[in-house]
Amino acid sequence: MSFSINDLNNLKISDEYKNYKENNYRFLLLWEKIYSRRKDLWLTQNELRKLARIPQNKISELEKWIYWEPKYELLTRLSNALNMPIEYFLLDSINRKTVELYNYIFSKLKWVPNIMQYMKLPFFIDFEKYKEIWKKISNLEYIRWHYWPFDQKVYDYQKLFSVNFELWFDNLTYVYLTEEERLFIDKILNKLPINDWDKLKKLSYETEIMQKLWVTLWDNKKMGEFLF
Repeated sequence: MSFSINDLNNLKISDEYKNYKENNYRFLLLWEKIYSRRKDLWLTQNELRKLARIPQNKISELEKWIYWEPKYELLTRLSNALNMPIEYFLLDSINRKTVELYNYIFSKLKWVPNIMQYMKLPFFIDFEKYKEIWKKISNLEYIRWHYWPFDQKVYDYQKLFSVNFELWFDNLTYVYLTEEERLFIDKILNKLPINDWDKLKKLSYETEIMQKLWVTLWDNKKMGEFLF
């Protein structure tokens, strides 16, 4: 079975997808990652079979959601064949759309981002999107922490991009991050001092969500409180 991008988009809004996502979220995450990465590299299932040295039916089963818990050896072979760090496949904290979001953000930066940019830039984008449609773009869940709205999953994404990292994955395609969302991201980034981590830190405390908590950059109130 081979999916086109239109097939994928139709599937995402189907009842079948919603029911499966609720009951088999971890397998769905893995399916999205394998399928999308294969499309990044313009590989057929048969070509991936040869590169990974695994039976094609296993690839097909993974992409159809029907393969049982894959062993580490199989994921290692896929990681090598698809030229993507093993963390991309292993960690449930990492989803494909957020990888695409980070990749798009980093393509706009002038140098390798620090942890402040890893955390703050998705926050501003998600916050503005949440105000608009009550839904985030990333899978990050923000709490009030010392110098920023924070989610510890950020460290997993930082580790992923730090492996053979220059600025971004230059062969990553946008399967889940829509053109409309990319235009929205451009609009938000154009308003931000994206290369100035200190200004980003201060600006995050000027957002409505932080002001409603009545907290400041230097106090310790409401630590760990969920933001949105």
